[in-house]
Amino acid sequence: MHIASHLLCIGTLKKRGSSDMKIKVVIPNSEMSRGTLNARELMLSHAVSPAVIISVDCIPFGPRAIESNTDEVLAGSMLIDAAVQAERDGYDAFVVYCFSDLAIDAIRENVSIPVVGPGEVALAAADIVANRFAVITTIEENISRTYRRLMQNTVAQRKMTSVRALNIPVVALREDPNATMRYLKGVCEQAVEEDQVDTVVLGCLGMAQYGEEVERCCGVKVIDPAPLALACAELAARLNLCPSRRSVAAYRKEAAD
Repeated sequence: MHIASHLLCIGTLKKRGSSDMKIKVVIPNSEMSRGTLNARELMLSHAVSPAVIISVDCIPFGPRAIESNTDEVLAGSMLIDAAVQAERDGYDAFVVYCFSDLAIDAIRENVSIPVVGPGEVALAAADIVANRFAVITTIEENISRTYRRLMQNTVAQRKMTSVRALNIPVVALREDPNATMRYLKGVCEQAVEEDQVDTVVLGCLGMAQYGEEVERCCGVKVIDPAPLALACAELAARLNLCPSRRSVAAYRKEAAD
């Protein structure tokens, strides 16, 4: 048996009970309509097995987008609360729907289900398929924050050539899809020409679904963290892929009071 098939069979045996698997996705942006969130659920459903139930919500208040360290801090505690509630509600995995992976270590201290960050799984994928890659973020002000965070990862240290910006804010990425696609193609073409990259990582989940067209036009592999994170969450839930408490200690609330 192929090793991947063997692992999947093992994971299926580890799945809790016989009920459908449930994955909770929380977007750290406020003021998103239910219609927009439902559209995300439909989009992400194509990345997982048919029986997997995906529930997408956003934070109840706070920043409308994550474009600074301050935004990360303001949204972080709400993600922790959402993950704790998701575990209570019987969800099998939790996805922080942001390339910044904000609060992900703190969330893991507070729950025992798998917690997936799109940024970290995108870099893991880049390590597999890329020799040289660039990351495309939203606005110019995001470049330094993204670069400093990613350069803590050894994959980025070895293979990342640059972080480039579309100069389109997060909240505007899906307002004019044609404009976003045009800017994205242009930035990717620059990365190919100037950095000689063979891979591009979409550094914001608002760019989800633009990757296939960019691949066709630019001739490089495009890693889209949105579907990748959901596929990894399903796999992590099947295999119970969580850090041990020797790796990530549980948060002890009484010690903090």
